[in-house]
Amino acid sequence: GGVLRMFKGLSFLSSIDNLYDSVFELNQDRHLNLPVMKDSLTNPVIASQFELKNQILPIASLISPINGFFKYVDPKSPISGGYSRGPISYMVTDDLVVTPITSMKVISHLEEMKVPLNDVEDRFISIGVKEGLSLLKASLTTTSALTNGLSLYIIEQFMHEQRSQSTHKD
Repeated sequence: GGVLRMFKGLSFLSSIDNLYDSVFELNQDRHLNLPVMKDSLTNPVIASQFELKNQILPIASLISPINGFFKYVDPKSPISGGYSRGPISYMVTDDLVVTPITSMKVISHLEEMKVPLNDVEDRFISIGVKEGLSLLKASLTTTSALTNGLSLYIIEQFMHEQRSQSTHKD
């Protein structure tokens, strides 16, 4: 976010630009927990302990108060503690445009792409460090970040499911 802000959202890496623009276009009152969440994603700061005396890039550092309080929120807790306001589903396109999802928006997007609804399959995948790094690498080199970054993992998951189904049939 900090580097993209300096480029005014134009890094010439379209997938990265799309991610930045998607956050920028979110309705912060409707989709984000706090108004400062959007700013922390699009205009991040460097923790004061990492600030250099001769900073190369003009990225501000966090000015930490002498006394402060923080609240730890267990990630598994039903109490909201993340960026999103409540449970929200998002649609992520291959070029990493992220938008809040509605069923009408999905159908409209599929119609634009001329994809028959009977060719669509709903998939759930878990993104860990390995998958995240693969997505990052793909987003820096291609406009098809989801396809190129996750296809290997989706194929592996599909093969695992096929083996599990054939084992249960026997």
